[in-house]
Amino acid sequence: MKKRTVVFLLLVALAFCFSVSAQSIKESGGSLPVQKGSVKEIETYGHALLDITIKDFLAAGYELGDTVDVVFDNGYSLTDIPFFNGYYVQEGEPLLRAYPGDTNIAVCINYGNLSEVAGISAGTKVEISLNKKAAALDTQTLNSLAYSNNREDYSSDEVFANFREITAGNIKPGKLYRSASPFNSIYNRAPYVNALAEQAGIKGILDLADTEEDIKAYFEQPDFKSFYAKALFENGAVAPLGMPVDYASEDFSKKLVSGIAEANYTEGPILINCTEGKDRTGFVSALAEALMGATYEEIVDNYMKSFDNYYGLTKESDPQKYAIVVKNNIDEMLRFIAGVDASADITKADLAAGARKYLTSNGMTDAQVDLITAYLGD
Repeated sequence: MKKRTVVFLLLVALAFCFSVSAQSIKESGGSLPVQKGSVKEIETYGHALLDITIKDFLAAGYELGDTVDVVFDNGYSLTDIPFFNGYYVQEGEPLLRAYPGDTNIAVCINYGNLSEVAGISAGTKVEISLNKKAAALDTQTLNSLAYSNNREDYSSDEVFANFREITAGNIKPGKLYRSASPFNSIYNRAPYVNALAEQAGIKGILDLADTEEDIKAYFEQPDFKSFYAKALFENGAVAPLGMPVDYASEDFSKKLVSGIAEANYTEGPILINCTEGKDRTGFVSALAEALMGATYEEIVDNYMKSFDNYYGLTKESDPQKYAIVVKNNIDEMLRFIAGVDASADITKADLAAGARKYLTSNGMTDAQVDLITAYLGD
């Protein structure tokens, strides 16, 4: 009997030690197996897609919300970066990504080009190790957003297509619209955008996401149904800008300003789109609104409408998550447009002056800017 008691107490003690050890690892970092792999490919926007699968990475004990250290074999390293399933970091910050629907993890810079910054390419070796367990779990929890690509899950075609008119500030009705892509139906939205664009009488499209070759390739897909948008393209009324996601990059600014300067402002309305009509479209919409004297609140409301449309996220439904998205996304965009630093109160910045300076400093003349404001405000 005494022997059984001793064995029982020993097992309890071992269980306790294991529990304490596991908790210590969870709170302060600790050892998980180092994951070794290589860059499988460089994605369109410079992210490094690895040959390590999400399934294997999670099976090794890593969890969303952990922070990790990443070391490439050329010596470039990233320390204490978050492991997220979305871009829940500020512009220019790195993350390890396990995007919903993806098979593999990727090392990324939000609105940045990691391959250029790190000097890496397909085949570059990489090692990933745990820095701290659950160090970024709050951010992961608050920002986990997912949406459906089924029309029946949304209240209207407009909500599903993220399609709406922009009338903030001095922008007059019938001038400017925004939406998901009318050409690329990767998320099943293009036919709905196309129909709504025809209904609104759209006369020109500023496609921020696609090149001319991209759009022509969409025409060849067997499920392509956006014939109104195709007719606009064939009539030369579509500007395919093929812009990167990084709004702070020179490539983004130059392509945007060039496309805006060459647009036809005698016939409208004009539709702005990217793929989802959320990020690049969100920046350009904010730029137009700022130029036309919209308030900070108006611009934020318009930007966050996309998060309501896609995720049902509103200030009322989840104020904490709403505030984080505003802080990390649209506030940073507006600071960039206004040309102010992170310490500035963006709600008090001269956004109209900042928008004009953004356009002129990237190659547009004051006369061209005046043409835009006359069109939008007439």
